[in-house]
Amino acid sequence: MTQQEIDSYVLTEKDVPGDKISTNAGRTTDGEEMPAALLTGNLPRISPKGCQHVYENAQRGSAYRQYVLADDFIFGRDNVEVALIAYRPADAPKVLADLKAALPQCTAYAGPVDMTEGFEHPQVLPDPHLGDQAVEYGITQKIDDKEGTVRVPVHFLVVRKGSVIAWFMAQGFPGKAAVLPKGVVNAQLTKLP
Repeated sequence: MTQQEIDSYVLTEKDVPGDKISTNAGRTTDGEEMPAALLTGNLPRISPKGCQHVYENAQRGSAYRQYVLADDFIFGRDNVEVALIAYRPADAPKVLADLKAALPQCTAYAGPVDMTEGFEHPQVLPDPHLGDQAVEYGITQKIDDKEGTVRVPVHFLVVRKGSVIAWFMAQGFPGKAAVLPKGVVNAQLTKLP
């Protein structure tokens, strides 16, 4: 699949009335190109080894587009980050299978670059029965600084439809659950081939 094809599957503000869309990677709505931070090489190794696929979280492929839908551009408030990643048809099912197998083995891991950031307590949620394969889970992001430790809930949904994976992430606030809006998820999955 080409980058142009992936770009054509991205939600527009007509698809999700009331939401704003900001591009992190790919072509913006005004035609500018934001460099895609596509991870095609070897990613840093995570310890314990069972967490590697949780850390990678489907973020590699041949064509990539990432954007944010938001009611408000204040970071973390009602924001949903979405990425579309195209794979070779034989590779896409393995990505979700590896993620699903890794989640029960992973209890916590630290960021490979910033060791003050870590992730803990991944919890696999019931199968959402979306697309051809789907994995949904929550995880807690742990941030340490001189004032103490902050724990932030994060909600992930990874859905394969054919050879395209739609990746959704919502971040909550400490003590408040992260929620993925079903309307956004359904609109994106409907738009995929």
